Amino acid sequence: MRRRLAPLAVTATVLSLVLAACGTATTTEPGDAATVAVRVSPPSDQLAPEGSRTFAAAVTGTADTRVTWSVREGAGGGSVTAGGAYSAPAASGLFHVVATSVADPTVSGAATVTVGTPPAGDGWLSVSAARIRLSDGTPFHGRGANLHDTRSCNACTWSAANPGEVKRRIDELVDVWKANFIRLDLESYASADGRVNWKGLLSDPGYLADLQDIVAHAAAKPGVYVLLAQWISPTFTSLGWPTAATNLEWATLAETFKDEPRVLFGLVNEPQSNFDGAQDAQVWAAMNAAVQAIRDVETAAGTPHHVITVQGTREWARSLAYYLTHPITAGGGVNIAYETHVYDPPTRFAELFEAPSATLPVVIGEFGPNGMSQADCGTLMASAEAHGVPYLAWTFHMRCPPNLIVDNSAGGCGVGMTLTPTSWGSALKARLAQPW
Repeated sequence: MRRRLAPLAVTATVLSLVLAACGTATTTEPGDAATVAVRVSPPSDQLAPEGSRTFAAAVTGTADTRVTWSVREGAGGGSVTAGGAYSAPAASGLFHVVATSVADPTVSGAATVTVGTPPAGDGWLSVSAARIRLSDGTPFHGRGANLHDTRSCNACTWSAANPGEVKRRIDELVDVWKANFIRLDLESYASADGRVNWKGLLSDPGYLADLQDIVAHAAAKPGVYVLLAQWISPTFTSLGWPTAATNLEWATLAETFKDEPRVLFGLVNEPQSNFDGAQDAQVWAAMNAAVQAIRDVETAAGTPHHVITVQGTREWARSLAYYLTHPITAGGGVNIAYETHVYDPPTRFAELFEAPSATLPVVIGEFGPNGMSQADCGTLMASAEAHGVPYLAWTFHMRCPPNLIVDNSAGGCGVGMTLTPTSWGSALKARLAQPW
């Protein structure tokens, strides 16, 4: 969604280099024409020791759709039948179930299986069977809203950072409105232009410390999870893709929050334009590299892999179509969810999240009455819950439309102002009061 920042600000532009990377489950690069391709679904799963899962293989590019199944790690990684029924070993570990084309044995696809039972109640999320799941294996029913960091949609960049105000708004959103999911939107700029609170986390240790303080406050609340999202960053390309500079920031965030189970990572805000999908493969490569930067830190630290949300490749993050046939492969594709932003009427819901959620773990990272009516937003929330899709409304702010709270700031930063819901906010609050 193209968005106007809060008044008092100049517009930020994002400038950087396009990142190229490669990787695929077949013998060709994503987007290249392939004679034969194999895709295994689900692409990843988590099983208890000696658990089981039946995988399916889709073969394209040949009339002969037969495959042979194997486990890459051999007998120590479990066993799989000719029909794709996999049985996990008694030992924990990371294993790969492989389907190889009979027509072209040089082409194969694989699913990554994490074997091991997470301790109950430890708070870590994981992904399996196309859903984000709590540590006890039940689906994560995350509902809530976007919330801005101390920069506050550029409304508070002109004064010293005030993490206490962000925490006050968390208290309202969670304790009063009953949200259990927050997308914390991180915001930095290339230059001051009069601002005093604007630098990126690599050059402003105080900003990183504020983020730790804010996350700790939210995570201390029972059942609450925070999606740390890079929202505005001068490290993005002009089309909103992550770059090598973005990945350096993600490496720092991954190190900072490596032991925090109630955090998810959202790579960027919205890959722009690309309406015909011509740049899907390039967006995929940039996203895959960003995931790898996070996984490298977690693997080196020996900590669990956080759930990472990867944004849609087209139309300001709307479309997940490319990921249906090209899921992220970095880190074995484990604990990856796919984030769409929906500012569209119900006629597009099937395309944007209902159909993708049948095979991918989907999160609606933004939606609100802009390009859709408030009634449409109610329809979206009902449909998301019916399809097991967590959702986050835009936005718990007074001047970053569509706003969930009334502007009682007298045109200022809004510190200490009364947090009154707008009509849109009242609709979300009422929905959150209902059980899911």
